[in-house]
Amino acid sequence: MKYINGYKQIGAFSDNEVFEYILENLKDTIHTYDFFVAWEKVLRNVSEIEISLNILNTLIGKDDVSHRLKGLIKQYPQIVSTIPILIAVRDKNIKIASEYGDIEYVFSKKKYYTDEEIEKIVFFADRCGFLKIVEDKSIKNLVDYVIGVEVGLDTNARKNRSGIAMENLVEVYVKSICIKHGFKYLKQATVDKIKMKFNKSVSTDKADRHFDFAVDTGGKLYLIETNYYSGAGSKLKSVAGEFSNLFSVVKNDDVGFIWVTDGKGWLTSKRPLLEAFNIVDYIININMINNGLLDEILSEGL
Repeated sequence: MKYINGYKQIGAFSDNEVFEYILENLKDTIHTYDFFVAWEKVLRNVSEIEISLNILNTLIGKDDVSHRLKGLIKQYPQIVSTIPILIAVRDKNIKIASEYGDIEYVFSKKKYYTDEEIEKIVFFADRCGFLKIVEDKSIKNLVDYVIGVEVGLDTNARKNRSGIAMENLVEVYVKSICIKHGFKYLKQATVDKIKMKFNKSVSTDKADRHFDFAVDTGGKLYLIETNYYSGAGSKLKSVAGEFSNLFSVVKNDDVGFIWVTDGKGWLTSKRPLLEAFNIVDYIININMINNGLLDEILSEGL
């Protein structure tokens, strides 16, 4: 690490004290209210198939739903593509293991289905249990039901939203600092984008590398990577190693590298973080940004 004046302001006067400050000031959460459900995406996905779902609503509480579904598919073949989401599956191709070998069901959109294809589709809907809950009215309305399914599937995207939330949070600070000092910044910056926007060359460890931010201070270019880890995981060790290696590749007199990381997950992986801390010039967390350290590094050209 490189020592800067800002460390004195947070009461850290040695490498060990700076590292301990990082660990003691990791945030419990960076989740905002929109972290839990991406409602706009959920409702958009449902809206795209709402007509088909309302057609399928006509099956609810009816007798002989297998026969009725066959008739609906012949009359409205577009409803077939909605069947996977009814069992909370995004894929349009579903493979089922059976005593006769794997069976593949294809639910891509078609203008016409043969009687054999319809039999196979209805057999799937029956065996996976969908027809039963429709027939006995366990579901009252398929549109409402699929909203619930989409909410459930959307929780799988929360992990990605943590990364995006950290990036968005850091951008608030980066943007403010750039406005304050007249700097320019680029989000999701590739080597080509940096060359095009700032006319500066950057070395990198892989061709498809995207830096979360590139900040051009006029005299020096800074590359900033961000991430947040709320829990333990084997990935933490590899991430620390990755950014240590990345620092050694990109760092030179004209290019600086800053790693902004946070989250209580690091408390379970202190050693890998310490190893990176001893190599990378600047590893800081959100609390340290709030105390002006990012501003100091960028504005002083450190």
